[in-house]
Amino acid sequence: MWKTIEHTADAGFEITADSLEVLFLQAAEALYSLCSDESPPPESAGGKTEHFEIDAVDLEELVVSWINELLFFLETRETFFLPTAVRISEEPLSLYAEGVLFRPPKVRIPVKSATYGGLVIRNIPIPFLRIFLDM
Repeated sequence: MWKTIEHTADAGFEITADSLEVLFLQAAEALYSLCSDESPPPESAGGKTEHFEIDAVDLEELVVSWINELLFFLETRETFFLPTAVRISEEPLSLYAEGVLFRPPKVRIPVKSATYGGLVIRNIPIPFLRIFLDM
């Protein structure tokens, strides 16, 4: 479950999830909700398949890199990456994502990047994320 956080100059969201993988999937959903007036199409809607990996030294770097990678797709390809599967490995810390690309009908708010300011991410006792985005 995620919710939007109001901020004077930026936007943010908080997520509580059952696992880190679900937390990262919901972070993508929250980002798209902030950027676009419409929800991403269902996975079955098709689109070009894509995958990528991210290595990180800690969870903070992993989640910021995740959001920024999703924004990279939007900026450079004018597409959203809709993740269908996310796997996180702890030793060494990395994320593998599979998904499909789709063109958003309209981007409402341009997001520049995820930030470390105010960032909170933890896995224990339950996965939780609070992140702010530079608008």
